[in-house]
Amino acid sequence: MRPRARTTSLARTRLVGAVVASAAGLALALAGPVAAQAHVELEASSTAPAALSVLTFAVGHGCEGSPTTSLAVTFPAEVQAVTPTIKPGWSITEAPTAAAVGAETVDTAETAETGTDTSTDSGAAAGTTVTWTAAPGSALPDGFRDTVAVSALLPVGGAAGDLVAFPTVQTCEVGSYDWVELAEPGSDAEPASPAPVLTLTDADGGGAGASSTDDPTGSQEAAAASSAPVPVDETARALAVGALVVGVVGLVLLTTTLRRRAAEARR
Repeated sequence: MRPRARTTSLARTRLVGAVVASAAGLALALAGPVAAQAHVELEASSTAPAALSVLTFAVGHGCEGSPTTSLAVTFPAEVQAVTPTIKPGWSITEAPTAAAVGAETVDTAETAETGTDTSTDSGAAAGTTVTWTAAPGSALPDGFRDTVAVSALLPVGGAAGDLVAFPTVQTCEVGSYDWVELAEPGSDAEPASPAPVLTLTDADGGGAGASSTDDPTGSQEAAAASSAPVPVDETARALAVGALVVGVVGLVLLTTTLRRRAAEARR
């Protein structure tokens, strides 16, 4: 009986090893698509030019395991009336972009030479960087998703098809990511660190949520669009369901085999 027991134990060990190896391989397969899609996402309640839109930026990962402590989003000069939404546990600061500061300095010099006040023009031309910073104990852990949001007036002189980029810097307790790259014109390849980008659409075709004095339903559409759930990644869902099925099947096979081996050992 002892040799039979040793044989049963060896078979059990091999079976457990096979199940663990299969699970590990599946985990690696699932990790590939997730890593490839890791970047800051952007959702807008309206994408029509000159529309007041709620822009929501989402981050779902840290910096190689390190929690996220701040998110700095730069809004170009064409995007005006930027009003950040309060986020509990995080402070908010607003500052002109570095490029805008230089432009303001040039305008000031021109004012001294010409005697013309261009402060309003320089202010309009100055982009704005909004930074959300976590208070101690409020950092976003790696592997969890959270959002920040602003309301803003989309470019008044924009047209359908125009792209509006929002360079974003994600800072963690250890490390950071600069989401500032744009795709090459005419290329479908996504940059390694893509900036969040909004594509403007026609007011009729993609302006859901744009307010209009002639359309009393505009504000209702805006509320509905801003409260709409974030789209679900169907590929990730399918992979997760597949992983669950494989895990259940493996558990059933393991249990059945162990019971059969135990019965044989008792004979």
